[in-house]
Amino acid sequence: MQTTAPLNPSQPENAPYFHAVAIPKFVMLWLGSLGLYGLYWFHAHWQVIRQRQGGDIKPWQRTLLAGSYCEPLLQLFLDAADGTPDVKPLKPRIRAVVWLLMTATLFFGPPLSLLCPLAFLPLIAGQRVANQVSAVRTPMADRNSRFRPRELLALLPLVLLLLAAALMACRADGALLPQLGHPPR
Repeated sequence: MQTTAPLNPSQPENAPYFHAVAIPKFVMLWLGSLGLYGLYWFHAHWQVIRQRQGGDIKPWQRTLLAGSYCEPLLQLFLDAADGTPDVKPLKPRIRAVVWLLMTATLFFGPPLSLLCPLAFLPLIAGQRVANQVSAVRTPMADRNSRFRPRELLALLPLVLLLLAAALMACRADGALLPQLGHPPR
């Protein structure tokens, strides 16, 4: 796969080179959606790559098989960064394996499954490189640092989870929500 292909002439000049997302927003969306943002993140990168390079890339296929396509995606970031100033070394294979192992902990149950929500950590450096490459190669493209309404909606699972945990804690404590019909303890 060609990584430094010129921009597709039919693309507008404000089209990103890679899917851009500010790192704090990336972390908040990943945690807020309980990891589901990761699927969107993979799809968005492959979609932008397909639009830029053309070809027969199928973003949903690569998203569903993200375990196989994580390393190639990170390698694309690194290859495109060749000559970009201030890009720190990125080990795509190591980061992809760590991401895959952290994601797989979901199936092992506690306490290992507590690592799964943190699976974004090995991908942060890759997104940082993608942002740097996009800033250099497509300076007119949106940096995607502000939250849009649909992205705020993606934080809903975390809000509901925190609300449920708070209600359970209050109910167990009995301090804020005494059970109806039962005398306070």
